[in-house]
Amino acid sequence: MKSNILNKLNKSSATSKFSKSRELIQKKDALVRAFLDTRAPDFLFLEAHTRMLDDYFHDVIAESAMASKMTAAGSPVALIALGGYGRGEQCVHSDVDLLILFEKIVPGETEEFIKELLYPLWDARLETGYAVRTVNECLAMAWERFDVLTTMLDARFICGGSHIFSQLMEKFRSRLSKKYIQKSLSRLIEQSKKRYMDYGDSTYLLEPNLKIGHGGLRDYHTIMWYARIMSDIKSRRDLERYGFLSHAEFSTLESSLEFIWYIRNNLHHITGRKCDQLHFEHQIEVANRLNFKGKDTYHKDTHHKEHHKEHHKETNHKETHQAVERFMGALHSRMDFIKQINLMITEDIQITRKARLFTGLQKATRCKGIVIRQRRLEFESMEIVPAQPDLLLKIFVESGRLQKPLSIEARRIVGEFAYLVDDVFRRDLSNVKAFEKILAASLWKFNVLNVMLSTGLLVRFVPEFASILNKIQYNQYHLFPVDKHSIRCVQVLNSFKGKHVEPSHGFYATVFRELKNRKTLLAAALFHDIGKGNPGSEHSEKGAEIAREIMIRSGYKDTDIEETVFLVRYHLFLIKIATRRDISDEETAIFCAGKIQKVGRLRKLFLLTVADSMATGPKAWNDWTETLLKDLFLKVMGIIKNRELVTRKSSRIIQKKKEAVIAFNKNKDINKDINKDINENGNGNGNTNKSGNDNENENGNENKNGDWKQEKLIEKLNALNHRYLLDNSAQEIMEHLNLYRNLKESNCLWTVKSESSSEVRTITICGKDRPGFYSKLAGVFFLNGLDIVASQAYALIDDCALDIFRVMPPKDRIFENEKWEKAKRELQQAINDDTFLDRLKEKLPRTIVPASGQAPMPNCVKIDNETSSFFTIIEVFTHDFPGILFIITNTLYRLGLDVRVAIVATKIDQVVDVFYVRYADNGKIDDPEEELRMKQAILDALPSV
Repeated sequence: MKSNILNKLNKSSATSKFSKSRELIQKKDALVRAFLDTRAPDFLFLEAHTRMLDDYFHDVIAESAMASKMTAAGSPVALIALGGYGRGEQCVHSDVDLLILFEKIVPGETEEFIKELLYPLWDARLETGYAVRTVNECLAMAWERFDVLTTMLDARFICGGSHIFSQLMEKFRSRLSKKYIQKSLSRLIEQSKKRYMDYGDSTYLLEPNLKIGHGGLRDYHTIMWYARIMSDIKSRRDLERYGFLSHAEFSTLESSLEFIWYIRNNLHHITGRKCDQLHFEHQIEVANRLNFKGKDTYHKDTHHKEHHKEHHKETNHKETHQAVERFMGALHSRMDFIKQINLMITEDIQITRKARLFTGLQKATRCKGIVIRQRRLEFESMEIVPAQPDLLLKIFVESGRLQKPLSIEARRIVGEFAYLVDDVFRRDLSNVKAFEKILAASLWKFNVLNVMLSTGLLVRFVPEFASILNKIQYNQYHLFPVDKHSIRCVQVLNSFKGKHVEPSHGFYATVFRELKNRKTLLAAALFHDIGKGNPGSEHSEKGAEIAREIMIRSGYKDTDIEETVFLVRYHLFLIKIATRRDISDEETAIFCAGKIQKVGRLRKLFLLTVADSMATGPKAWNDWTETLLKDLFLKVMGIIKNRELVTRKSSRIIQKKKEAVIAFNKNKDINKDINKDINENGNGNGNTNKSGNDNENENGNENKNGDWKQEKLIEKLNALNHRYLLDNSAQEIMEHLNLYRNLKESNCLWTVKSESSSEVRTITICGKDRPGFYSKLAGVFFLNGLDIVASQAYALIDDCALDIFRVMPPKDRIFENEKWEKAKRELQQAINDDTFLDRLKEKLPRTIVPASGQAPMPNCVKIDNETSSFFTIIEVFTHDFPGILFIITNTLYRLGLDVRVAIVATKIDQVVDVFYVRYADNGKIDDPEEELRMKQAILDALPSV
């Protein structure tokens, strides 16, 4: 009988738990639907979600037999909300953090009580964390663990024994104020710094972390913890009431938090889980949910109606990107505000603590009206600013000169009186000079311009800067918003001066020291991307126009204006040439010299290019980019400065290369090793030509020892083009010549080499230079699943081509040699049969899915007929995918074009494949209709994005 009663009670309990779980799910789903449908202020959802959980815990405590039993035994329980739940900020999939608190002991019934309390939450798929502690345990842990300290600061009573919670908080506040305030503040600062190091600055990142990164919600939490340590505030509103924030700052904080919480809740709903990293793949959907639209995206095309679909597709891309960029810009502006408030308060903590060691007396500065109090710059009084508005700039001049920050109050005064900066103020020559000093004082470790930006004064002084404020570029190439990137560019340039320049920047410091007028360079650095505020125009050209207007308004002389405008217009010129053109061709450097013309201008353009690349992010600046840029700079400098043609310097290098090759030939051991490698690995049909030596002797190329005859070697060396000789080492040239010599009647030969420092294989292929040879090579690699990392193509000698590919090895390393033999056989088939590679069409992708974390960018083809006198240069921008080189080169082959130089570059979010092409008989493509046909053929062949 007793057993039956217990079974009924258990079943009743299980039914009750199931009912509670179902009720929780229904209530939460209804809340989320209402949130999505009504787009109500996010505070309402957070409060309603928190209240729903509070009601659940009230009901459980009221109905709990275990709670009643523990209370009757003298051990009542108190339920305390912690974390976001404690602050009343419960997002869609936020954790439910709970403290089960007892006064002195944890009773034995606690385990059953926890099951009663939490099982329905877990069944309802709510992530719930809990801790069971006594009052003394909480107090002991608060001073040892930072996470416990912050939960105590956020703790909120839900239900149960309220006197236990009151006892805990009274003791906590008493010990905090008497003994642990300084320690708690120190830990707050330390944790903030560690978080910054671990998670980065979300106000710069294109995929920001809405919670943990700087500028995220954790910065707001830090502000709240600071205020609770200092004044035991109870709610956000107390930040204004207790004077931690001004009324304007609090209002902006409220709107910023509402915006971020709205995004976070949508992100939780989209992903179906707690997710705080706003990845690229979710940004478009969130932007759509928030009704962000693109603008200035209408394009009218009356001349080429047949391309309407392509234009429509590009317009859709632009509209999508602009909507996302506007959305991300709005988010970054909110996050930047929260970051700045947190930095101000953190700085206030640090300086106030240090100031205890100093007297409270103020100290005068060089500038009357600006003083130093507690190691911070302040206005002598607020009343003098309206009478002397130039102090708004001068305080930043003094900040840069003395390397001392503005006080919080000084920053607020700057923001409040920034309206005094009008057109008369901007045209005042003394104010222009002051701004020049601020630019020159903006250093990496002491960021005067960023503080000026955060107060709003920079935009007041340069109104045009407002168009790029928190402007996000929806790609992987630029890691920072345009305004922050521009300021970083100025800082990088300033890092090239002074006594403590980084060793790796020594070359740039030398160039920087040779500059006569640095103000135009710094102005160009600040304005170089200012044209990006106008999405409908090419930003370099538009930026040059805007820079001209600013410089004229500021009263600069004509030569300074023209130089700044030139630097802004051509700030991408050198990096594009260096990474997308054949810089070993002397014509490239001559073309650059013709554009730039002046030594001083070249130096400034070079340094601006370096600073722009460094400030863009680590993906845009690497050893390869740096080497190419330096090489191009020195070549162009030689032409402009010394009137020295590249040919003269190149000739000396080439002559030394030839002498080294001849020396290699005389070294019999080296030469035999090279021949051995080629004979073992290189024959195109997989068979060694046993009669090779006799034929070679008949041709007179080598002597009986297998070495080249010197006169024949010199003849072949003289026949090689300069670009090839400059690009390759003496040993590589010797290897290639031996490969060419062994070619004889074969269509092609190749060698496969492993690189000691990586898994990449270098495939060197020598073959008869036939139309489509490069394309067929690319096709065979794709057919065999061999990913091409990079490639170079050369015309060698005697109508032979040399192609060098760097490829990833086959996945099956055991049968790697068999894979290479198979690829060789298929190359022979492709050369002999033009239709052999037609089968690849079925394997080629029809659409491109950008890699995770990449923004979708449209395919683009550009044609350059200006840089080279002999070749048309084609640039193809697209996302990386298997078979990309084959698709492009096969299209060019079908158009009757011969690929003479191929450069695989990268633009981080896209690949940039560059081809120097010409017709086999007619040279360059100089017919606009042919250019258009070629562009469209490539775009049609590429998979859609």
